[in-house]
Amino acid sequence: MLSEWLSHVLLPWVLAGVMMTMGLNLTKRDFIHTFRNPGRLLLGTSLQILALPLLAWGIVALLPLSPLAAAGLLLVSLVPGGATSNMFSYLVQGDLALSVSLTAIAAVLAPFTLPLIMGWNLELLGLSTAGLSLPYWPTVGKLLLVTLVPVLAGMLLRCVLKETLLDWLLPKIKVLTGVAMIGVVIALFVSHAQRLPSLRSVETLSVLLLCILSMTLGHQTARRLRLPHASARAITVEVGVQNAGVAMMVAFALLQQPGIGLVPLLYGLLMNVPVFLWMFACLWRDRQRTVSPHYL
Repeated sequence: MLSEWLSHVLLPWVLAGVMMTMGLNLTKRDFIHTFRNPGRLLLGTSLQILALPLLAWGIVALLPLSPLAAAGLLLVSLVPGGATSNMFSYLVQGDLALSVSLTAIAAVLAPFTLPLIMGWNLELLGLSTAGLSLPYWPTVGKLLLVTLVPVLAGMLLRCVLKETLLDWLLPKIKVLTGVAMIGVVIALFVSHAQRLPSLRSVETLSVLLLCILSMTLGHQTARRLRLPHASARAITVEVGVQNAGVAMMVAFALLQQPGIGLVPLLYGLLMNVPVFLWMFACLWRDRQRTVSPHYL
């Protein structure tokens, strides 16, 4: 079937291409800059790894989601950010080096934390008794192949290529992988359209709540700790924007459960709404401050 080929074959390859592109963008300067402020890295990573899954569980406890839909939402909370979060950090004039570093750290940790915590989630939801399981080491290996390995390959390739060739090549690769990822998401959306929940469903509400509340959590925590505006915005994006592609790959290709993959697919489409609204609000405030220095 077309949907199986999209989710089992094309999605992992496109996802690996996106992660390799991220690796091509990483430089030593990114890490030197951010590791001078390790507290910001620790805060962002803690919010991603610890706070976000707890927030997802709060939404699952609040809303009458089916076990499969709940599993999909919890899965979204466990995946790392990706090139999309870095793009939003750049557009909103956040600390891009911090954003990229947080994404890289999450890409290193996620292959090991995701299968472990998701296994617990399946047990708590009662799905493991129905034969659903996520074998730890096979899952770790497959996640490494589509996340960390391509990132490292991209970093290595950056060291080999000449700067002039890299400057010419990078924009084209970014466009190519971005269009490919969008194309896969749209194709998956069309192939599963009849099974997707309505936009007025509780699944849609859960996805929007996860995105809005996680962004609010990241922003308010960073502001209360009096981090610079650029760092607060980067942390807001990294906590609020998850890599739906990884979640879809785990659901469709590893768990082979389209019912779990529908919520990540919905998230990949709908997360853009609150993120763009927040981004435009930030840029509008920046403009007002520039026009009037006394603007609050």
